[in-house]
Amino acid sequence: MQFWNRLTRSIAKELPDQVVLGQWQFITESERVLINTLELPSNSREYIFPDSGYCWSLRSADTKLHYEKHFSKWQLPSNILSESLRFFECELQNLVSNSATWLDWVKVPSLVPEIEQKINIQPLEVITKQNLGHIEEVCHRPRTYLKLETERLPVSRAQRISPHAAEFLAAHTEDWERRTFRSVVPKRVLCMVREELWDIYENKVTVRLIDNLLEYVRQRLQQVQTLKQELEEAEYLSGTINDIHFRNHQRICTLWGNYFDATTVVKKANSTLRELQQLQYKLRSLIDTDLYKAIGLRASVGTTLKRTNILVNDQHYRYVDLLWREWSRCQSGQAKNSRQVFEENQELFRGFESFCLLLIGLALTGSGNDDDKGLGFQAISNLIPTRGSQSIKFQGALGEISVTWQEDGSFLIQSHGIKDLHVIPIIATLTATNNSEIITTTVETLLYSLTPKTDNQTLILYPGTEEERKKLSFHIQRKINTLGNDCLLGELSTAILPISPLDIISVERVARAIQWWLNSQRYLSYPPTLARAIPEPLLQNADWLEENQSNQVRVLRSPQSAQEQSFNTQLQSLINQLQARGSQGRGQLIQLQQLENLPSQAKNLIQPFQVCPVCHSTGSFTARDRQCFFCECSECGSNWGTRTCGSCGKKYPYIQIQRTGINSQNRQQGWVERTLGREVLAVPCWIEHNYGTFICSNCGRCSQAEQGYLRGCLRCQN
Repeated sequence: MQFWNRLTRSIAKELPDQVVLGQWQFITESERVLINTLELPSNSREYIFPDSGYCWSLRSADTKLHYEKHFSKWQLPSNILSESLRFFECELQNLVSNSATWLDWVKVPSLVPEIEQKINIQPLEVITKQNLGHIEEVCHRPRTYLKLETERLPVSRAQRISPHAAEFLAAHTEDWERRTFRSVVPKRVLCMVREELWDIYENKVTVRLIDNLLEYVRQRLQQVQTLKQELEEAEYLSGTINDIHFRNHQRICTLWGNYFDATTVVKKANSTLRELQQLQYKLRSLIDTDLYKAIGLRASVGTTLKRTNILVNDQHYRYVDLLWREWSRCQSGQAKNSRQVFEENQELFRGFESFCLLLIGLALTGSGNDDDKGLGFQAISNLIPTRGSQSIKFQGALGEISVTWQEDGSFLIQSHGIKDLHVIPIIATLTATNNSEIITTTVETLLYSLTPKTDNQTLILYPGTEEERKKLSFHIQRKINTLGNDCLLGELSTAILPISPLDIISVERVARAIQWWLNSQRYLSYPPTLARAIPEPLLQNADWLEENQSNQVRVLRSPQSAQEQSFNTQLQSLINQLQARGSQGRGQLIQLQQLENLPSQAKNLIQPFQVCPVCHSTGSFTARDRQCFFCECSECGSNWGTRTCGSCGKKYPYIQIQRTGINSQNRQQGWVERTLGREVLAVPCWIEHNYGTFICSNCGRCSQAEQGYLRGCLRCQN
């Protein structure tokens, strides 16, 4: 038995005290192991996930190993999120089984599936609304059971005398008021008292039905409200033109407009919310009735209803039976055994992995139409990858990229000449709690485990929505929604991003992360070097080349036609001189002959820097001081390159897109992908509206802050 840490990609024999959901997997070999009381086959690899009681247990068949871990409820995704994530796993398996192509996969909507059906009024709500009057009648005029009991009461309160009253009175002199010559005047007398009992079975069913319907309506209100927020966000982003860059606006409209009409669906959501709120109000009013108070919470009723005579034939109670059966039908899929819970949880993990694969695909290739081409890549093999299968390769103007879905559910994205990107989906919903201390501890547990890893870049993806993040403090928001390229002093520079089918910006967020991984490393590799010795006469007349202190030759820019011709002429002259010397200059002659294609090599080395990261056309290239460069695109008006930070003196990469009338005032954490989208490297200054001043990705200092312009900047003031 071994435990696999997906963040550090290492094996451990013991689990830590705090386990973050999705970080760990267990690997069985030949031993028999019980997970949450279920026996797993040998050579299994599964996620550590709690049972319905939020506990995870592991026990070997020989009882030598025994682990128990408790998970907080907030780490688990909500019902609507879980249902949506499982949809992506089912959709992926259906496409793979039908031998579908990559283009079929990226056409799957990255949003909540069947959103219109979820927003509409459901059958249970219609039936409840139609028959709620009968439930109200039962609560106000319930059937009861009459029970007669004997009790000693004062004579003034006596209504029905017990047949045994005389005998009892004769034997109990303490109940005498006084004696007379002929009889006894009683003070208390034994009476028959009629007691009305409320807690009959049918009334218990009615009270529990009210509780069940209230819980159902509460969950439905939460579901519709969550979907409405997504719809309103999409409607706002689709309708505004001043707060968002037009390219980002176009992509969002394409993503949303292909599947929904936001305005119409928002109206449906508002109508459904009103009806659910009215239904909730009426159900809550029944809590104050005498029947509900008499039964209270102490009475329990099984899921399967007994068809009593009252429930079948009474003109009002029969609708209690009807609503209970309808409610049970809606809840039929929720009563699961241990194996079903385990399998659904593992499917949930795989669904989140599939969702991450979809976002990566949409970021690279787009959805396959002219309005969304992603980062300009196309799939070479056009096959849908599966976990543990071969890599899928993509070709584009920025070169070749391969994506591998690894056995542990993470993704390895590779490109020649730069560090790999390790994308790790973590299912824990880090923003589902308002406890800042818990979030900080959990995030630090994740990030500090990555500190020793320097062989690649890491991107952590977790499910989270904007509404959840808005409830958190600014400092917590920075920790759980960052690419690590605008960190303040003392913050860890690890990329951790929230994604969700409920968040329409998720695609832009992942695309921006891949853009940063790919182009930031390439831009910072300027100037490229040639591992060849070049004679001094050739270097003196080639200002597009420069020799550094390590005797390596840097390529500063592509040679112009005249410069290329001059270089070739000089090179040919040197070759002719060595050829005239015969065998004495044979070694030098071979070295010079290898330089005949040097201008072409220089052009090939500079060409990747000239590719526009916005529209993928070729821009003009200018070499600048301090080993920086500047490129400008005549097609889209964007410019990009590297600059030197005035604070730390290091280079940082940037993209400055054509502004085209953006006047956004949104400067909360995460505003970059919302306003500018993926066409960003270094983060622009939060208070500058020309997006031409940037935050250094090395030291986190902003030039505006260096000059003392902090007024109104949420980032630098905090």
